[in-house]
Amino acid sequence: MLVDRAGLWFRVLAARYGIEGGRLRDGGRRGSSWWREISRIRDGGSETGGRWFQEQVVKRVGDGSDTFFWTDPWVDEIPLCQRFGRLFELAETKLRTVAEMFALGWGEGGEAWVWRRQLRAWEEEMLRECQSLLLNILLQAHSIDRWQWRPDPDTGYSVRGAYQLLTSHISVTMDDADNLIWHPQVPLKVSIFAWRLLRDRLPTKVNLVTRGVLSSTAHSCIFGCGEAESSHHLFISCSTVGSLWDLVRSWIGIPLVGFTTLRDHFVQFVSSAGGSRARRSFLQLI
Repeated sequence: MLVDRAGLWFRVLAARYGIEGGRLRDGGRRGSSWWREISRIRDGGSETGGRWFQEQVVKRVGDGSDTFFWTDPWVDEIPLCQRFGRLFELAETKLRTVAEMFALGWGEGGEAWVWRRQLRAWEEEMLRECQSLLLNILLQAHSIDRWQWRPDPDTGYSVRGAYQLLTSHISVTMDDADNLIWHPQVPLKVSIFAWRLLRDRLPTKVNLVTRGVLSSTAHSCIFGCGEAESSHHLFISCSTVGSLWDLVRSWIGIPLVGFTTLRDHFVQFVSSAGGSRARRSFLQLI
């Protein structure tokens, strides 16, 4: 679906569900269950392994005509919309290709940069950092863009390789999250609390029911929303408490973080604004 846009299946799905932002739409509730599941794997919404597929494919740019500047992972194997989330949020044109941005000029004073409002000083610093990454990039006029499977760039994607990746993915994700828990300005008891949270070792009602401490009918959320009080629900998706993340996001001015697990949320929140190490440390502290 990524590499053969002229193929039969791509054309069938494009005719059935349409294309949005250069990608096949999932069809929503009217889409077939198998295609919605494939879309979730592609977009990082699958319950198994989180964003495993999205993180293992990168774009190798030739002429830049088939690569989206902001959303495809073509610079240092990380999408610019993740590395410079604030700039992406402010960009008027989010769907331009690399070739289009290059032609307009992505250097200082280039016409490729169109913003919804004037940039603030720290946002201009982020733009300069982004431009410095692009200084030495040269497009190849007679070479097409292509997707590459990172675990095995020579052979390419295989079911066996994907299975081996998935069986080792959980421990890698846990390590990534663990490295963010310990921060010199965070009280030790808070870091320990986060350590227990990421391992689902807090005394939520779901866990207490599982251990026989509470009856099976006493699992409802303490905030009265009617849902089961799991760690994920209590800290992320509860209608009462979950809105706190939107308030925090609005306060510090970063885009919405996509996630499937608490560990994903922890890692993605810290990296969502991109930029300097000091900024990432600030988000880690929050």
